[in-house]
Amino acid sequence: MSLFDSISRTVKGLLNDAADSVQDPSRDARQIVRELDESIGKAENALIEIEAQVAMQQSKRDAAAEKAKKYEDGAKRALQSGDEGLAREALAAQANAETERDALTKELATLEPSVDQLKSQIADMRQRRNDLNARSNILQAKQEISQAKDVAATALGGIGGKNLSEDFRKLEDKVALSNARSDARLNSADTSSGKALEDKLAALDRGPSVEDRLEALKKQMNSNTPAQ
Repeated sequence: MSLFDSISRTVKGLLNDAADSVQDPSRDARQIVRELDESIGKAENALIEIEAQVAMQQSKRDAAAEKAKKYEDGAKRALQSGDEGLAREALAAQANAETERDALTKELATLEPSVDQLKSQIADMRQRRNDLNARSNILQAKQEISQAKDVAATALGGIGGKNLSEDFRKLEDKVALSNARSDARLNSADTSSGKALEDKLAALDRGPSVEDRLEALKKQMNSNTPAQ
């Protein structure tokens, strides 16, 4: 492997580790829901525009149909009055109105199904959004539980990995050693100050002990007892 490949792999590894460390599943899930909300909002705005176009085209179609009917009635009245020229003019206007009406009807035939389809798609998107939002809440709860378990496991692992009895024994040994050192210092201080020697000499000046007195008394009593 070349040096460049090695460095490239190391950099990619560091970037992937960094990405993993900053990834937050529950946060990313909430972001997905927000993006869906934004998409749904755009689709609903588009639906409003299309519905407005459909309503306008329907109004134009209805107006053209009314004009065609009006010109037809006018042609009939013109014939009844014997004015064929006016009747022809009315019939020509009727034909133009019917052409406009039919063109609008044809356009509406393609628009109206699109409106229904878009409404269905938006409803499906909203249902999917609600499902994902519920899953996002569950995911967040699971993540919080997982984090709490990690904290507990880390704490328990820290305790379990330690020999607490051994640690206490070492502390007790330190205290015992400290006491022994203190006693040694006191004995050394007594010796250097001459107190130990004075205690020994003072013991020589003391009278017989109680045990010595008891032995002496026994001997005395035995010597004073007459022989049988």
